[in-house]
Amino acid sequence: MKNIAIIFISLILFLPAIALSETKEIISEGTYNMGDGETPSVAESRALLNAKQIALEQAGTYVESYTKVENLQLTKDEIQVLASGIMEVEILDKKRTIVGDGFNFWVKIKAKVNPDKIGEMANKIKLKEKSLVDDYKKIQEAYEKSQKDIEELKKQLAQATGEKKKQVEAKIADDERLFQANEWFDKGYEYYLANEYDKAIEAYTSAIALNPNHAEAYNNRGVAYDEKGQYDSAIEDYSRAIVLNPKDAIAYSNRGNAYKGKGQYDRAIEDYNKAIVLNPKDADAYYNRGLAYDDKNQYDKAIADFNKAITLNPKNAGAYNNRGNAYNAKGQHDEAIEDFNKAITLNPKLVDAYNNRGNAYTDKGQYDRAIEDYNRAIEINPRLADAYYNRGNAYAVKGQYDKAIENFNRAIGINPKHAEAHYNRGKVYYNKGNMGKAISDFQKACDMGHENGCKEAQMVLQER
Repeated sequence: MKNIAIIFISLILFLPAIALSETKEIISEGTYNMGDGETPSVAESRALLNAKQIALEQAGTYVESYTKVENLQLTKDEIQVLASGIMEVEILDKKRTIVGDGFNFWVKIKAKVNPDKIGEMANKIKLKEKSLVDDYKKIQEAYEKSQKDIEELKKQLAQATGEKKKQVEAKIADDERLFQANEWFDKGYEYYLANEYDKAIEAYTSAIALNPNHAEAYNNRGVAYDEKGQYDSAIEDYSRAIVLNPKDAIAYSNRGNAYKGKGQYDRAIEDYNKAIVLNPKDADAYYNRGLAYDDKNQYDKAIADFNKAITLNPKNAGAYNNRGNAYNAKGQHDEAIEDFNKAITLNPKLVDAYNNRGNAYTDKGQYDRAIEDYNRAIEINPRLADAYYNRGNAYAVKGQYDKAIENFNRAIGINPKHAEAHYNRGKVYYNKGNMGKAISDFQKACDMGHENGCKEAQMVLQER
């Protein structure tokens, strides 16, 4: 009987995990009463929005339960962003009926929430928590404002005559145009969350066409361009957003990111400075300026900025991770490891933190611990070339040349232009006495601009 009881209890404990591993399907309905001056297409969109908002409440509850089981530590706002980002909507049925002098629009939808996407989306939200949450709130506020405005305009229209009626009808048309612009903005936001940047750009472009003064749409289109590495286009959009809203700290910070992506670190720092003046509590601006200082090898300034970012947002795993990198560059390996530990505690799937902690252990000569961290990094992201490269270096130092070569092969397979991997594989081949392969690797590294590769290739040729 004791064994049966244990099995029974185990099954009970396992049931929530089973339930939360399945795709959640939510059926919801939305309605909207169209009045005079409104168009059927927008009225139907308002009914659909109503259905989606009802479904989103249930999706949020499901996602919250999942994140608690997985210990993802998200705030209420972050959970809503996550739910909206992964919820897939299918229209099951729709119809319109005559009600009094107008029409009632009814929409029935099925919303799906796939738990397999929650982990990836949670990581994205943690990396860009502030901007994503702010965007979500702006979208909801815009919809709420539109709903209040249209209800008030319909009341005014019912009492208006003559020229006044035409003015109110014009305001209704304008409100519908802005509603449609926000719909496209919302779609762009959802595409961005799904990493579909081309579609996001198209959606934001449609929003801008309907509302040329939509500063947030310019900013977000800039972010999508940024993700694609199209920094000039991103900078153009951020600049336009700043013209429309000169007090937009986020647009300055984002433009700084684009300049940093182009390697123009001083211009990036100028923009981060402006963002911080506009919003001294903008943790992201300090964080990004810290990254720029780090790229300029100004590690003390970088650490100071990461300190400030952490003070403002103690849950910023990226700030701990990058402060750890700065400490490691200064030779303060124990402080670096402490920061990487904290980053991993905050985000157990932050692959860079494992890879970077491995580098710190390597610098301390603790190669076995380093290899453990590289193993974990590769487990999380099997396409991380640097983790294979770093693990190859650790095996090489331990004299395990075949394992080192195997890892350099993997790094090069993922990134054929990894000059350091070619160079270090050449050194291992040299140590194994395989001069032909050593020369080949040194020459490949040389062709990629690796000066030591050129020197080593000449040296080995002379030795032969």
